[in-house]
Amino acid sequence: MAEKKLTDILLDFIEAHRNYEDLPQDVIDITKTMLFDAVSNTLGGLASDKGKIGVQFAKINGGPQEATVLGTGQKVSAAAAAFANGELQNGLDYDPVPHIPPILMPAVMAVAEQYGATGKQLITALAVGGEVAIRLSDVLMNAMRKSLAETGKTPDVFGNSNEHIIGAAVGCGLIMGLDREQLGQCIGISASICSLPICRDWETTMPKSMVKYFPAAWLAHAAVCAAQLASLGYTANAYTLDNEFGFPAIYCRVPGIWDPEAVAKDIGKTWKWLKMGLKPYPACRYLHTNLDCFYELMNEYNFGPGEISEIRCYSASFVAHPDQMSVSNQVDAQFSGPYTLAMAVYGYEPGPAWQNKATLTDPRIRDFMPKVKMLRSEHHYELKKKDPLSWYARVEIDARGKTFTAERDYSKGTNLDGYRITQEDLDKRFFVNAQIILPSEKIEKAMDQLKHIEEYDDLKLVMDNLVL
Repeated sequence: MAEKKLTDILLDFIEAHRNYEDLPQDVIDITKTMLFDAVSNTLGGLASDKGKIGVQFAKINGGPQEATVLGTGQKVSAAAAAFANGELQNGLDYDPVPHIPPILMPAVMAVAEQYGATGKQLITALAVGGEVAIRLSDVLMNAMRKSLAETGKTPDVFGNSNEHIIGAAVGCGLIMGLDREQLGQCIGISASICSLPICRDWETTMPKSMVKYFPAAWLAHAAVCAAQLASLGYTANAYTLDNEFGFPAIYCRVPGIWDPEAVAKDIGKTWKWLKMGLKPYPACRYLHTNLDCFYELMNEYNFGPGEISEIRCYSASFVAHPDQMSVSNQVDAQFSGPYTLAMAVYGYEPGPAWQNKATLTDPRIRDFMPKVKMLRSEHHYELKKKDPLSWYARVEIDARGKTFTAERDYSKGTNLDGYRITQEDLDKRFFVNAQIILPSEKIEKAMDQLKHIEEYDDLKLVMDNLVL
């Protein structure tokens, strides 16, 4: 590592991009897309049990009327709003990969509303906070990727996206106008209150719990608190990312993974935030390329459920759901390949309908699920070594006395030519998600406002169309 510490390199980057005018246009564009997607997923999350609990929790913890719980219009403290909106946004498991938005977006949006920030200030804070988060994630998530490729299982102790709290706290600090020293404290405080790396514990537990692979709502809430504490003069080890016994040593216990040089490489010149991938389905990303292949075959051959005798899905080792046939709640459904393919074969529209009570208890779905086999593909890992954005899958359908096959190297939603989700797709999904709470007129106005968010000097005007 160069003489300059990683923390100082990050702070140099943050200081150099305090203003909207400091951002490249493609960074602005992807940030607006992520914001649009985040609001869509938050509104859809009102159909989720964990989202509803998040709203109730925010109401209990109330506080000053600083920020809005989307959809409901409830006004609570910025930290409480961040909690509710974080739980809502992660509720359907629609959030992009890496899972930065359900931590970053609720926290920064709540503080932006509290401080009367402009649309340009919001975009700037989201972009800078997102870049810090994804650079940490790119390195720390290698613990999971390496272990899966080599052993077919995840490390005994590892986190999945908890570290994004640091980027979220930085984004909140920028909205609040904190100086360099205070932003350093945002890093230190948020790292010190980051939730435990409990992903392996969550993976092995059935039925699946609402905490999921990380407690999104707590991390969004805590990011707001970290920035607030820094503004008051509270201190932590601002250089915990550089300390031998600091955050990386505690959070990532897999030897050889933490690489500060990789985190810092070309920062400010190359934006990793640009590679954020969207999700077309409310389910774990591990299942998406399988769904892409299945839909391709269904669209071409129009199989009826009764015509299919077996489906074999070859892709990454999938360990997040130990018993793929066991689906007793919404989170189980989000991580079951057999369940999601059954949704597709019976024509359920991706969105809240995949996880409502009627769907979860549909006997046709239960009868179809045993036909689906989830299998490991070595080619998936060979390709992953060459291109981390790849997500290879091959699906084989036995039907009509034949085997029909489709395969893809990348999943739909990957930020590459030929795989991106179109704005038309996002508009349609926004409408599907939002209509569970908002009238059509408000939905259309909200969509237009979010697409032109940089033109607004008062975000409260935008919030008016995001509540009932």
